[in-house]
Amino acid sequence: MTPLVSVVISTYNRADALGPTLAALATQDLQPERYEVLVVDDGSTDETASILSAQELPYDLRTFRLDANRGVSAGRNVGLRAARGEYVILLSDDLLVGPNFITTHLRMLERFENGWVVGGFSQLADLTATPFGRYLADLERGFEQARTAGQIDANLWEMHTPTARNLSLRRGDLERTGLFDEQFRVTCEDQDLAERARAQGIRFIYAGEIECVHNDQAADLHRYCSFQERGAIDGVRLCRKYPELHGGAALVAVNGPISRSDRPSIVIKKLVKLVLARPVTLAVLERIVYLAESAGVGDRLLFRAYRGLIGFHIFRGWRAGLRG
Repeated sequence: MTPLVSVVISTYNRADALGPTLAALATQDLQPERYEVLVVDDGSTDETASILSAQELPYDLRTFRLDANRGVSAGRNVGLRAARGEYVILLSDDLLVGPNFITTHLRMLERFENGWVVGGFSQLADLTATPFGRYLADLERGFEQARTAGQIDANLWEMHTPTARNLSLRRGDLERTGLFDEQFRVTCEDQDLAERARAQGIRFIYAGEIECVHNDQAADLHRYCSFQERGAIDGVRLCRKYPELHGGAALVAVNGPISRSDRPSIVIKKLVKLVLARPVTLAVLERIVYLAESAGVGDRLLFRAYRGLIGFHIFRGWRAGLRG
């Protein structure tokens, strides 16, 4: 039987989270023969291959492996090209879904014939017991609010820009929009796809009832800073691809080269970043932040420290993107 739904997951060195995600997909209230799960191992060097080979699941699990890490866009494209379902759900490798995850996505897609449906996620409860975990939770709430527009119905909103971490669509729509642009290796791939979808008249619907749990048990500041630095390179690529839409973004103004149009305060900030955004200095600043956490410094000051440190890493990534 041809599956109705294809769930596509691209993963890279997240063996710790991938197993629980696949197990959660086994609890669906949709018959197993009605959906398939495609996992693309994007050149992982951890235990991902072993985790995948050890799975015994009721649904059809199809796995693919790239010999080298090519980025999230390339990984998802491998899965999308192989998908057989009429509908596709893009899912992050570290989300725990509920039993009605797939059927709710399907119900929303049937309600909105020319829409793509986005679900949300909440952080693990024990993760928010740490200062940085609370910071990430606050950050995600802010992103969610910024992405949503007018409310359609109870727990339903229009969205400006979808995230591909928990996104469903009709596979046929990709014939109009094209697949992910593989120059975006870490971030911005969903923003780019959204621009092409919007040009085709596709709406983005945020369904609050499709909420998953973000199974990130580390909430590691160092890892997050590294991710943001690499993601900033993709930010430069997005601005170059859509200069009329993103050329005036705040990130461009505060991280680009000093220009004559910069206000004195912006010039000072850029000079400070040039001095402090160096690997040795950042390692010292990161150590100071960890000591502040251990000393029980309050969230208000720690959150400012997190923002500053992350901002320095974004600056480094942005400048690397400009050079690339």
